[in-house]
Amino acid sequence: MEETVFFNLGNAIASNFDTKELARTAQIEQSKDLKRRGLVIATDLDSGEHFLFYADDAKKASADTKKFKLHDTL
Repeated sequence: MEETVFFNLGNAIASNFDTKELARTAQIEQSKDLKRRGLVIATDLDSGEHFLFYADDAKKASADTKKFKLHDTL
């Protein structure tokens, strides 16, 4: 089952078409994240590009957010 999530694109930590590269970036971010906020990889439904976000940056649908498909929770 696909889960739809909404994020402000300006909150993205990184973006890439390669999910393995984003996973490596996530490992670096997790080592710096003292609060352990959790990370997610979300896919832009229009372009297919993957984005790395902090999980708690998820928002409700609004004019300021973009719709993504949840790809992975780290």
